[in-house]
Amino acid sequence: MYETPVKDLSPEEAKRLYEEGVPFFDVREVEEYAQARIPGARLLPLSEFMARFGEIPKDRPVVLYCRTGNRSWQAAAWLTAQGYQVYNLDGGIVRWYRAGLPVDTTPVEVGYAATPYREVGPLEAKDLLESALVVDVREAWEYPEGHVPGAINIPLSTLPQRLAELPRERPILLVCNSGNRSGVAADFLVEQGFDGDKVYNLEGGTYAWAASGLPLER
Repeated sequence: MYETPVKDLSPEEAKRLYEEGVPFFDVREVEEYAQARIPGARLLPLSEFMARFGEIPKDRPVVLYCRTGNRSWQAAAWLTAQGYQVYNLDGGIVRWYRAGLPVDTTPVEVGYAATPYREVGPLEAKDLLESALVVDVREAWEYPEGHVPGAINIPLSTLPQRLAELPRERPILLVCNSGNRSGVAADFLVEQGFDGDKVYNLEGGTYAWAASGLPLER
């Protein structure tokens, strides 16, 4: 688990900051944001987070949210460890809406950013196992529950401190439960100078891997 405490806010507490003009960032993906969002919130998808977190001001508090608070908690924990003043909306936009707070459902057009790394499905990932270093970026307690064979565990929260453990000349396959955290890790590696053609993200993560009938180590 993350050692850095995350400051969770109830919808009512978040509303007070919202009314004070504190910036809100939506870390969901493009299609989710397009359907409904907290009015005025800025889109910063978790899949692009490591490449774009510099857009978040460090000299003032900010609030992060997602659908239910899980993805934004991951982002908030990482930012808190970097010295940001950040809050997580507990329960996400779902709890915000259920509390009777405003949600903007006006249709918006938002574009998809091309990923600087390579996305692969389970069968393509299987073919990479002989040549690639497989890195599971989930937390240490998740790793024993089942991981891609041969994967090492470097939690996303520790990745900046453990870059030296990763080879730059060898392909790297990044894995998590669903592909979100590993996508963040892939973005970060490319930003740190790793060759995007050698950085792979397993789409759908271990869920998709297992659903394809491929084995997990425990």
